[in-house]
Amino acid sequence: MAIDEIVGDSIDRAINIEMRFRAGLPRGVTYPLYEAARKKQKKPLTWLAAKLLKEKVKPGDNVFVVTGAGTPPGLPAGETDGPPGAAAIARAIEFGLGGKPILISEERNMPAVIKSTEAAGLAVYDEALFKQRRSCAMAINFPLGDAEGKNAAAALIEKYKPAAMVFIEKVGPNTKGIYHSIMGTPRTPDKIASAYHLAEHAKTAGIATIGIGDGGNEIGCGLIKEAVAEIQPFGKDCGCPCHGGVGTVTECDVLVFAAVSNWGAYGIAAALAGHLGDREILHDEATELRIVQASVAGGAMDGAYSRLIPYVDGTSDKLQAALITVLHQIIENGLKEYDRGF
Repeated sequence: MAIDEIVGDSIDRAINIEMRFRAGLPRGVTYPLYEAARKKQKKPLTWLAAKLLKEKVKPGDNVFVVTGAGTPPGLPAGETDGPPGAAAIARAIEFGLGGKPILISEERNMPAVIKSTEAAGLAVYDEALFKQRRSCAMAINFPLGDAEGKNAAAALIEKYKPAAMVFIEKVGPNTKGIYHSIMGTPRTPDKIASAYHLAEHAKTAGIATIGIGDGGNEIGCGLIKEAVAEIQPFGKDCGCPCHGGVGTVTECDVLVFAAVSNWGAYGIAAALAGHLGDREILHDEATELRIVQASVAGGAMDGAYSRLIPYVDGTSDKLQAALITVLHQIIENGLKEYDRGF
């Protein structure tokens, strides 16, 4: 038995509860951007993403899990939105599908990514051990710079032949080729990994891609670039010299939009648990607390406060664990048949 689209709708709703500050970050954008993504794709987003993974990933297949947001000096080792989501996806792919997750990020962000994944129960090994055993992942540093990224993307795909790629909170370029924070701050290609080349190469190679974002500047959100331009305060004009807006043009086969990108990843893990009829594919609350704490231990900061605290986009670690509780209940009841007898 597998979950139906009604359950997928409930998962989507749970991960799109907006909790932005009264001031400091754009408010009132989550629901409209989610609705744009839903209208474009017609079915529950998490349900679609999990279905795609189930169809494409077979035991032993490599899957690229790409993350890492933030740049120095504000977030010198990345932010807590991204690594925990990558850990959840890596765990779900390995535990649920027998896939082989390969973590990809900038070198500066990798300590948080690795620690988060290990807190989720997957040891991160070198390539030799990665090939030999299960319950593990491998980590690869992606270079900074556009030309370097293009070369690295081609080489990685040729070497590892992934069955799918999942991008979590990974910024993509706008129409002018410039990366931006959601508030319009530009990031030049030499300061960031041009991981969008992985998505572009995947299209040519017929590799399944999933993008997870919460603002419109993340890889995958090119699918709703018109909506981002209309809805985000800096969507049409970022305010920097490029004047190209914050939205990315990079698309994926499936876009999962969420209030927090990690939550989108948790929603996919929950939906995959539902598709496979196994709730354990979604990690539990205690594991979630470990994951968030581990990401901070790896140097990741909360992106809203820019502080080294166990928060994600201004929401506490307790809230992250509470969301896991909600998702587990949605899946448990979505799989259950019960006759009250009256």
